[in-house]
Amino acid sequence: MKKSDLVLTLGQRLGLLLCIFIVCYVLTSVLAMLLGKILVAKPAAAMRITAMAQDILAFIIPAVATACVVTRKPAELLAITRLRNPLWMAAIIVVMVVSIPAQELIIRWNENLHFPAAAETIFRAMEDAAQGAMRILLADTSVPALIVNILIIGVAAGFAEEFLFRGCFQRLLVTGGVNPHAAIWIVAFVFSALHFQAFGFVPRLLLGAYFGYLLFWTRSIWAPVLAHALNNTIFVITAWAELRRNPDAMLSGQTIEFSWPVIALSFLATAALLYYLHRTAKE
Repeated sequence: MKKSDLVLTLGQRLGLLLCIFIVCYVLTSVLAMLLGKILVAKPAAAMRITAMAQDILAFIIPAVATACVVTRKPAELLAITRLRNPLWMAAIIVVMVVSIPAQELIIRWNENLHFPAAAETIFRAMEDAAQGAMRILLADTSVPALIVNILIIGVAAGFAEEFLFRGCFQRLLVTGGVNPHAAIWIVAFVFSALHFQAFGFVPRLLLGAYFGYLLFWTRSIWAPVLAHALNNTIFVITAWAELRRNPDAMLSGQTIEFSWPVIALSFLATAALLYYLHRTAKE
């Protein structure tokens, strides 16, 4: 985008995004409390409605509203363009599948980190709260419930979060003159930090950076949306299968043991596919 396509300074654009996000997040929190009281006997239903409201109010509306204010070309700012190479979709899907053993290794390492006693107590409590909320959402292991959870946790969350973090936040930084690589890692850091899960911070940081590079390479928001939705959907399906087998199972992702050769092959295959995406996008 040209500088003449944008109004306000970078700081003002980011400030606008932050203000709209805070207002919408507060509204979402109020709605969540009201739903919790109204649907006290149906906590899963209340959480699903809250999740959809959060996707719309806290993620999509701030991104779209900010884009419409700061430019005459909001779709171009948000990178709402088709994927130019149809093979990219296949490569993105294969990356998410072959990287599972590598991701599991990083997840296990992060979950076994230790912090000062006071901090670790707080972080563990936050982790337990997140686990408890997810367990409520996934408690119903019927097939219809699985489909609903895929649509809400997988597709809708992936779509909404990418519009805010990569489509708006990252694009505001890049169009404001910030180095693209710095912008990708800044957004990935904020993306991971806002999940408030210290024992999942590193894998989520790396995923956020991957989503950011997908946008940078392909120049289309649909690339990170596809990757994010697929990542969330894989988690929902594996958690659903594990809870059907064992209702008391942990939802930390430590459900599969991979051998070191498989992990090494996973890292190599993932790196090769990322190089393919980078090179073909550059060409």
